[in-house]
Amino acid sequence: MPDILDEIVARRREDYARLGPTFGVDVPAHRSRALVPFLAESGAILEIKRASPSKGDIAPDLDPVGLAAKYRAAGAKNVSVLTESRYFKGSLADLVAVGRAHPDLSLLRKDFILYEDEIEVAWRAGADAVLLIARILELPALLKLAAAVRARGMTAFIEVREEGDVEKLNQALRAGPVLAGVNSRDLATFRIDPLVPAIMRSRLRCRCVFESGTATPEAARFARRLGFEGILIGEAAAKNPEAAGVLVGAFAGAFPDWNGHFWREMGRRIAERSRAASASGGGTAMRPLVKVCGLTRAEDALLAAELGADLLGFVFAESPRKADRARVIEAATALNVRYDREAAARRPLLVAVVTGADENDPAVRDAFSLVREGILDGVQFHGEGGWAELERVEAAGCGSGMGHYAAVRLGSEEDLALLDDLVAHGEPRVLVDARVQGVAGGTGKAVPEGLVKKVADRTGLWLAGGLGPGNVAEAIGKFSPELVDASSALEASPGIKDGALLRAFFEAVRGGTAGA
Repeated sequence: MPDILDEIVARRREDYARLGPTFGVDVPAHRSRALVPFLAESGAILEIKRASPSKGDIAPDLDPVGLAAKYRAAGAKNVSVLTESRYFKGSLADLVAVGRAHPDLSLLRKDFILYEDEIEVAWRAGADAVLLIARILELPALLKLAAAVRARGMTAFIEVREEGDVEKLNQALRAGPVLAGVNSRDLATFRIDPLVPAIMRSRLRCRCVFESGTATPEAARFARRLGFEGILIGEAAAKNPEAAGVLVGAFAGAFPDWNGHFWREMGRRIAERSRAASASGGGTAMRPLVKVCGLTRAEDALLAAELGADLLGFVFAESPRKADRARVIEAATALNVRYDREAAARRPLLVAVVTGADENDPAVRDAFSLVREGILDGVQFHGEGGWAELERVEAAGCGSGMGHYAAVRLGSEEDLALLDDLVAHGEPRVLVDARVQGVAGGTGKAVPEGLVKKVADRTGLWLAGGLGPGNVAEAIGKFSPELVDASSALEASPGIKDGALLRAFFEAVRGGTAGA
C-alpha cells in the first residue's frame, strides 16, 4: 500500500515552494484576537474538516464559522481547524474567520507543518495551538518548531504514534511544556487502531489527547477511561454537528478506571513484544501474546505463567473445564507469591470466562465478585447480544469499571456483524473463536481461514479455536495474530493441562515468529 503521508508531505513542500508560508491565503499582518489557552481543562476538541484522503468528501460545503458555533453549543471549548488544502480541502482562511467570529474558543491549527515561518503565520491567523507531527519532522526541526510555538504563547501539540516519536516528544518536553496527541489513525495507511493510544499512554509524561476514530459515545468514554485529558473528534462531528454534544458529554462524564487500566496493561505488553522484535533485527516478527484458557489447577497456572503466558482464563460457565471460586483464589494466591512486587509486570492477567451477565447465575456472580475484589483482572465475555449485552458487564463494575473484552464465534460472513458492532462501540480488540452449535468455546475447532483474514483486515487479530502445538506456528505465519488463545489442545483431560503439551505450545509460538 502506498504511503499516503509521504505523498501529502511531498505535495506540501511543492506548494510551500510555490506559494510561500501562507499558501496563497491573505493572512492578516498582525494577530487580532487574544490568546485563549488550549485545552485548559479536560474535554473534547471538535474539528472543522471538509474531507480526508481515506473518506473523500465529509462535509464539503460546511460553513466554518457556523460549524464552530454549533460546536460551542455542543459544549466544546476547543476547536481544531484543518488548514491543508489538497487532501483535506481546508484553508488558513477558515482559521482566520473562526477566530474573528469566536474569540472565546481556543483554536488548534491542524496541518502538516514543516517550516518555522508557518508558526508565525499560524499566530497571525489566530491559532492558540499548532499541531506538530513527530513522524514527519526530524528532531532538530521538531525542537525548533516547538520553541517557536512556545515563544508566542501558543501550545505545541505534538502528535506521536511510533516508537521513535516518543523520544522526540521527551526531548521536546525537556525544553518546555507541550501537549501530546496519540493518533489512532495511521497517517501512512489511514487505518484506525484504538489500541495504539492505549499502548502509548503509559509512556507519555504529559497531558495527552486521543485522536481520530471516535464515532460513538462508548468510544469517547473509552478514551477518557484510558487516562487521556482530551479527545479530538473529526469526521463524526463535522458530518453530524447536532449530535456532537453526545460525544462531548460522554467523554466529560467518564474518568480513568479499571477497564482503562486493563487495556493500558495489554498495550504495555504489546509494546514490549514489538520492541523485542525490532531489537532482534530483520526476519523476526512480534511474538503474539498468549492466553491459556480452561485452567482449573494452581500448578497449571504457575507453569503457564513460567512459560510466558500473558493471560490465564478460568471458565465460569457450564463446561468440563469449569472453575470455582476456591480454585481461582488458590491459583491467584500462588501467582502473587511467585510474582512479588518487583516481578509483578511479568505476572499474567487473570480473566473470568463467562457466557452471560446475569448475577442471578451463581457462576456469573462469583466471576464478577472476583474481579471486583481484585483477585481477577477482567472478564472475557462470550455472548450473542453484542454491545447491548456487554453493557451489563460494564455495569457490573459498579462505577469503577471492569476490565473486559468480548469473544465472538465465527462460522459465516453474517457473524462478522457482531464483531463490527463491538468495534464501533469502542472495543479495541475482540477475540474470535470457531462457531459450534450449542458450545461457547473450547471446541478444538478452527475458525474458517477466510473469516480470519477478514477479521485481520478490520482490527488487531486475537485468535482462538483449535490452536495447539501442532498448528500454532502455521497460524502465526499465515495471519500474524496479536494474541493466540489455546485450551483443549493443551490438556491431558478436560481442565487438566499436560505439561509437555504446554511446553511444546510455547516453543511452537516462538518458532512461528522466528522466520516470519
